[in-house]
Amino acid sequence: MRWFSLFKKGMVENFRDWKILILTLTLAPFFVVLMYYYLGTTPESYRVVFVNHDVGKMTEEGDFFNAGEIIITEAEEINHEDGSPILIVFREQTLQEAKNRIKNKSADLIIEIPENFTESLESFKAGNRDDPAVVRSWGDPANFNYMLGLSWCHYIVLQYGATVTGHSNPVEFLSEDMTQMKSLSDFELYVPALLGLAIMMLMFTASATVIKEKDKGTLIRLRISNMTTFEWLSAVSVAQLIIGLLAMGLTLLTAISLGYETSGSLWALTVIGLLSCLAIIAISLVVAAFMRTIFDLVTIGSFPFFILMFFSEGMFPISPVQIFMLGGRSIHINDILPTSHAIAAFKKIMNQGAGLDELVFEMGAIIGLTVFFFAAGIWFFTRRHMKAS
Repeated sequence: MRWFSLFKKGMVENFRDWKILILTLTLAPFFVVLMYYYLGTTPESYRVVFVNHDVGKMTEEGDFFNAGEIIITEAEEINHEDGSPILIVFREQTLQEAKNRIKNKSADLIIEIPENFTESLESFKAGNRDDPAVVRSWGDPANFNYMLGLSWCHYIVLQYGATVTGHSNPVEFLSEDMTQMKSLSDFELYVPALLGLAIMMLMFTASATVIKEKDKGTLIRLRISNMTTFEWLSAVSVAQLIIGLLAMGLTLLTAISLGYETSGSLWALTVIGLLSCLAIIAISLVVAAFMRTIFDLVTIGSFPFFILMFFSEGMFPISPVQIFMLGGRSIHINDILPTSHAIAAFKKIMNQGAGLDELVFEMGAIIGLTVFFFAAGIWFFTRRHMKAS
C-alpha cells in the first residue's frame, strides 16, 4: 500500500510538470517526423552540371553523332530502383557558368567533355591512337556529394567508352578541386561545425541571464529607473559576446593542440564569430520569452538548441532541400537559421582560406536574420513579461 502511494505521488508530480512530460514523450517522435519530411525516403541524388564542348561528327550514313550528348542522356536516364534519378543533370554552355553553380551550391560537381571526344573514341576504336580522351571534373571536396556523384559519372563515361571502342580504358578522368583545398581528414572537416556548436551553447547562458533578470524582478526595477531597451540589450549582449568569443577561442585552441591547421585569417574568424554570437543572443531572447524559470530553460530550452545543432550541420551533413533561387544562388530550408550561414562561413575560412570579401552573402544573411530574431524576441518578451501589472 505504501509502495502504491509513492508510485501515485510520483505519477501525479510528473503530470503536474506537464511541459517536461510532453517534451520527454514527443521530442524523439518529432525528430522522426521532421527528418522524414526533410530528408525524405527516396535515395540520394547528385546534382551534375555537364559542359559539352564535343563537336561530334557525321557518320558515313549521313547522320550526326555526338558522343558527349549520348553520355549526358545516359546520365539523365540512370535511376534508383524506385525510379528516382541518381543524377540530377544540368547543362551549361561555359565552364565559368558551371563553376558559378558550384559556388552557389546549386550543383555538386562539373563534368566537362572536350571538343574532340567523339573523334577520340572513334580513333581509339580504329586503333589509330593510344592516348585516351580526357574528361575533366570539378567540385568542392568539402561537399560529401561531390565524390559520390563523381563515382557515378566515372561509371557512366567509362562504361560507354568501353562499349563504343571495345577497350577497357578509352577515357581518362582529370579531377580538380575548385577551392584548391588540401585533402582533409574527417576530423578537419568537422572542426568548423564544432566551432559553430561552441557558439550555439551561448543560447543557454544568454537565455539564463534574461530569465534571471525577469525572475528576480530586476527588469521591473530597471524599467522604473527609465532604463531603455537598447541599454539593457547592449549590456547583456556585450557580456555574452565576450563569453562566446572565449568559447570559440577555447574550441579552436583545443583543435589546434590536437593537430588541426587552419588556413584562414584570425580576423575573418573573429568577425564571423562576433556576428554569429549576436545571432545566438537574438535567438536566445526569443527562447527566454517563452521560459519562466531556469529549470524550463535546461529542459524545454534544449529543444531549440537541438534544432540549431542538427539543422545547421553542427553534428553531421544533411541533404540540401532547395526552396527557391535568389540571384542565382540556391536557398535551402535550413538557411532560415543564422547558424547555418555561420558554419558555412567557418568552413570557407578555415578549410579554404577565404577572406571576408568572399563571405558577403553569409555575412549579409547572418546580419539580416539577427535583426529579424532580435525584433521578434523584443516583441515576444515585452508582451509576455514587460507588461505593467
